[in-house]
Amino acid sequence: MTINLFFFRLPTGLRKLSILCLLTSLPSLLYAQNHTGMTPIMPVKEFLCGPPAPWPEIPNYTDEAVHLQADEAHMHGDNITTFSGNVIVNHTDTRLSADQVRYFKNTEEVDAQGNVHVLTPGLQLWGSNARYNLAHENGIVNYARYLTIDEKKGVAKNIEIIDPARIALNTASYTSCNTEDPDWLLTASHLKLDTESRQGYATHSVVRFKGVPFFYFPYMRFPIGDARLTGLLFPNIGDSRRHGLQVVLPFYWNIAPDRDATITPWYMDFRGTMLMNQFRYLNPGNSGQLMLDYLDNDRLYGNSRSRFKWRHRSTSVRGWATEIDYNRVSDNDYLIDFGTTIDNSNSVSLLQKAALSYNALNWSVNTQVQAYQKLSGGSAPYERLPQLTFNTRFPERENEWHPGFKAEVVTFTRNDDSVQGSRLNMTPYVSLPLSNEAMFLTPKLSWQLTAYDLKNTSAEQTPNASREAPIFSVNSGLFFERSLSLGDSDLLQTLEPQLFYVYAPYREQNDIAVFDSGQVGFNINDPFRENQFTGADRVEDANRLTAMLTTRFLDEASGAERLMARIGQLYYFADRRVTLPGGSVQTSRRSPIIAELISRPFKNLYVVTNAQWDPEIKDYSNGNFYIEYQPTTRLDFRMNYRYQKNSLETNEGRLRWRITPNWYIGGRKLYDIRYHRQQESEYSLQYDSCCWAFKLSTRQRFFKVGEPDEKSIYFELELKGLSSFGAGMIN
Repeated sequence: MTINLFFFRLPTGLRKLSILCLLTSLPSLLYAQNHTGMTPIMPVKEFLCGPPAPWPEIPNYTDEAVHLQADEAHMHGDNITTFSGNVIVNHTDTRLSADQVRYFKNTEEVDAQGNVHVLTPGLQLWGSNARYNLAHENGIVNYARYLTIDEKKGVAKNIEIIDPARIALNTASYTSCNTEDPDWLLTASHLKLDTESRQGYATHSVVRFKGVPFFYFPYMRFPIGDARLTGLLFPNIGDSRRHGLQVVLPFYWNIAPDRDATITPWYMDFRGTMLMNQFRYLNPGNSGQLMLDYLDNDRLYGNSRSRFKWRHRSTSVRGWATEIDYNRVSDNDYLIDFGTTIDNSNSVSLLQKAALSYNALNWSVNTQVQAYQKLSGGSAPYERLPQLTFNTRFPERENEWHPGFKAEVVTFTRNDDSVQGSRLNMTPYVSLPLSNEAMFLTPKLSWQLTAYDLKNTSAEQTPNASREAPIFSVNSGLFFERSLSLGDSDLLQTLEPQLFYVYAPYREQNDIAVFDSGQVGFNINDPFRENQFTGADRVEDANRLTAMLTTRFLDEASGAERLMARIGQLYYFADRRVTLPGGSVQTSRRSPIIAELISRPFKNLYVVTNAQWDPEIKDYSNGNFYIEYQPTTRLDFRMNYRYQKNSLETNEGRLRWRITPNWYIGGRKLYDIRYHRQQESEYSLQYDSCCWAFKLSTRQRFFKVGEPDEKSIYFELELKGLSSFGAGMIN
């Protein structure tokens, strides 16, 4: 069970405390009292203290006979036999032991007295006396204590075994703490558990923490284990600068094992009431979720607000697969007002896509429609209505010719007066991968043919433009290696020079419209590209060589890579005259130098850094530095620095430190160095034991220029042992 008490909102200072009580579910709840004059049982504190004992094995008899053993036996006629002294009764997978047992042969009942112990595959019961029917597998254990196989425990006035799937407990307690004085305890006057339907029922339930009762439920129904159950979830009550006083009351609907829904009214004092709906489905061949949120007449915004989201994925069934990713909001400010992260609140457009694909052994075909809802920025991306692609995928074999073919037909549209129309692009190719243990050489020849049928063209563009361009490339590399010792480590060092040459003749393309093409600079993530333009609207006039040198240090004992370093540069043998609209001819003979280092010198240290140095401006154009340091299992530190010249410079740090076996501190901060402002931060103090945990955290998030940061404080309390019950009910 997780109880979230949240949150302080601190736009300028401390405002007020609001409480979110989230009880996902309750399992086998049990409570016991001392009853004067009744047969004493082991005290609660003694029973709950100490490490768990190994679960005893139960003899599993395949026959239906009753197996009894004892020190003494006395028969009273043909029906009743009294056994005394170390009595053990076994029947199928149930074992009962006691000081004295009366066995009724006709009804197969046992009446047990003194130190009664009932053992089943998932439950142990101890009591002062019991009556149990072996044939019907039902009975009652009085003044009992119990232990489940997953270490849940408690005591009860009596436990009635209705059948193997159902038990009922009276005046019972439940906890997962193994301390002498349980930190938390759940009590109920009456409890019924049905493991077949995976549901439980309790009356007059009370949750106590540190001896203080803080929740009372006259009646409750709850799932057992990870089962799902229809019903109200507990409310979220809070306060926000954007929304005012808030109350969120989710209702979970367990429609079927593969269907569920969550219907959530969200009351906001400043705005009104939003109805949030989520429906999920899981079929043998596909899965997905639909979300629909609606706020009628937002009093702050002046209009009704809504959001619709549908995500669907299907696995390949006889080669066919589908995908749907549709997103739409009522207005451009919706995600700013109701988004939960910086990423989705800063989205400039929302994707709307549906795709159908077929995958055969040696080829695949995909058709899709793709549109966008523009939220901010300039022109929206072109919509593909529709797009059809075809690709071969013949297996590549060493030292043999490898043919292939790629094709695309797409229609581009946009809701303005810009150029739009259809494009056909086909690229047949053939390569010859040659390799051995010391080298590889792969020449490749491809021919790209592109044709357009356009409307709304400008004076510079041709409605029926076409283009064909051959592209020749050679990828080659060598492998060298040597053994060396560094300290006590035996290492294997490799040296891997690689050359990648591309040639494509110049083709005049200024009359061709640009729909989805952009220019990709030389970068460490994709240094070996045949065409430095994305999409099919531009083919680079290439005459260039990429030189890359890589070295690796491998641990000879384990094969683990201790260090990898590489450096590379592009060399141009001609000017690049093909440009995007508004671009100019590029005359440089060398690209910036790219370098990367990935190192794990020690088990607890991991470093990744890459940079791009531009020799023309004698400065770095971009870079990234990431370090992860874990000197002990108690301390974990991570830092990430990102830099793009004239565009981005951020620093992000994360820390998690286990100060003592139970106390943790944590922190995360994302800082924008360029604008000297904090983007997002969270600092937390956490206590975690085997029985319960709590977390106190403060969070701050930047939304947009001109608005104050959003600040909040959260307090979360978890009572372990209840958390697994109903897990997955809330998403």
